[in-house]
Amino acid sequence: MLLALACAASTSLFGSYRLRTYLHPFQQEEYHPARFLTWWKEKRAADRYASLGLLIAAPFGLVQPLAPTLTAALWLAYRTRQEPDPTRSGKKPLALTTRARHIWLLASLLTLPAVVALAVAPAVGAISGAVQVLLLVLHIQTLPLYLILANAVLRPLQIRQNRRYITEAHTLLTRQSPTVVGLTGSFGKTSTKYLLNHILATHAPTLATPGSVNTPLGIARVVREHLQPSHTYLLAEMGAYGPGSIAGLCQLAPPNIACITAVGDAHYERFKSLETVAQAKFEIAEATLARGGLCILNTDGIPDALWQPRVAQNPQSYRLVSTRPGVLREGDTLLSDITPTPQGLSLSLTRNGINTAIHTPLFGQVQAGNIAVAFALAAELGLKPAAIAAALRTAQPAPHRLHVQRNGPGILIDDAYNANAKGFTTALETLTLLAQAESPPRRRILVTPGLVELGTAHAATHAEVGRLAAQHADIILAIHPSRIPTFVQAARQAAQQSGAQVHTLPSLAAAKTWLAEHSLPTDTILLANDLPDRYESRWTL
Repeated sequence: MLLALACAASTSLFGSYRLRTYLHPFQQEEYHPARFLTWWKEKRAADRYASLGLLIAAPFGLVQPLAPTLTAALWLAYRTRQEPDPTRSGKKPLALTTRARHIWLLASLLTLPAVVALAVAPAVGAISGAVQVLLLVLHIQTLPLYLILANAVLRPLQIRQNRRYITEAHTLLTRQSPTVVGLTGSFGKTSTKYLLNHILATHAPTLATPGSVNTPLGIARVVREHLQPSHTYLLAEMGAYGPGSIAGLCQLAPPNIACITAVGDAHYERFKSLETVAQAKFEIAEATLARGGLCILNTDGIPDALWQPRVAQNPQSYRLVSTRPGVLREGDTLLSDITPTPQGLSLSLTRNGINTAIHTPLFGQVQAGNIAVAFALAAELGLKPAAIAAALRTAQPAPHRLHVQRNGPGILIDDAYNANAKGFTTALETLTLLAQAESPPRRRILVTPGLVELGTAHAATHAEVGRLAAQHADIILAIHPSRIPTFVQAARQAAQQSGAQVHTLPSLAAAKTWLAEHSLPTDTILLANDLPDRYESRWTL
């Protein structure tokens, strides 16, 4: 019986550690069971080593019935020591939040009946040692299902707790009544938020959701923990994870004014069509207009067929930003004279007949649209054009979004959070701009794993950006090439004309090793996108 208890203890401990390992991708998939199982299937994240060791032990039961039990106890204890700690590894480590801890603890407890039964059964003669091993292997392979079960059991409690947090945040917002600015878009919303925060902070106390925080709980937490009576403005980035998600965010933080920076293919995988994306994004406009507010649209980032009918229904409630004078009206903002330079962007903004020259240390033509939207929002909030222009002269990019870092003669362009083809193209153009501005021109190196969440547009989009990459880079380091075969193929075909070199590498870590061995101090290097752990990690367990 002592041997059975030892086997139960080692199996239970191993299962708990393995559940923590699986909890990492489960959290990154937002605790969504279907996406988590899809990840598990695509990454082939079934257990290998622990199961193999148990199967090797099974035949010993023919000689000594309890031998597999002893082997299982020792082997699983050893494998427990080898299990990685996801809270300390990965690009985005596991965050053991209250919810994550509860799921992990309950999942571990749910495994106990099966663990005890499997450990004790051979000792009482219910099953043979060999059968025990086979059932232990099955138990280990099904551990991810315990996380899904635990999440389902805790869901009612989680929903009730979430509602309490959201209600507290909404009550606090209602009581303190800051001007709420809602920002959404397939891309550009985070950069626009950072720009607007920089502008408004020179005028009045401003609170903005940090990073890419754009979910109900994320916004609620910022409001509950950081909103002060002194704050004049709250900038709330709002993400669309399905129809109705932005409408729910607008109930939590009703916008007084809002913007839509773009409607594009960054959400194809979830929404399947641009019209569905537009419906989700325009929920912010509907909520804002219902409160008598205005919505700013960057019409250059939204297909005309998706914004024109909506604006026609309520023309006075929209303000447009565009490089096309023909679509603009009184009160709208014309963006013109966009000039990328090695020092940043220069451009002109014209509103109500007043032309304002903008000079900013930001890079990339795609930023021009973000600047124009931030300018229009600030102007509607009462800031003078000259004050906005003065603030933009010291603006900084959002982290990992076309952030140019100079290290001696070398340049690193950090665009790790790039997630769309337009931004990818802009990053490539910036790579060429900065490399060729040096004397003599510097070597251009692109490091990229491609883009994600493109759905059916995945192959065609990667073929397009692959051809562009070979025109703008002298060396291309394509990460995880099996995920982006059309990118690699198109880049190699175009490289026959441009002379670019194309190398394929299994991970960002391998690309960094290549750079350490082969890059020059004067190189200009572009990191375009950085896959989350759930995409790049090999998950050989």
